[in-house]
Amino acid sequence: MAVSTFGVRWVWRSREPAQNPPNPDYPYGIAIDAAGDAEQVCEIDLPYPAAGVGTWIVECETCGFSVAVTAAGRADDPTKVRIPCKLEPTR
Repeated sequence: MAVSTFGVRWVWRSREPAQNPPNPDYPYGIAIDAAGDAEQVCEIDLPYPAAGVGTWIVECETCGFSVAVTAAGRADDPTKVRIPCKLEPTR
């Protein structure tokens, strides 16, 4: 299994948090699972809470897989994301 490094880039939309209330089920943020049923996954911590409304662009510098994760500058923002590895053997 390869050791991966990740680039995490923030794309601003607004410095003001979204106006609708955060989801009370996630008062300390939410983990996003974009890995599905992949056997080989990576988990990346995201800066929390986000400084405003925008999108985290996360890219694996080993396999090239990338994902976009939105945030709204609220308590229910994503804290981490799980992504599949493109280097996973084909089934």
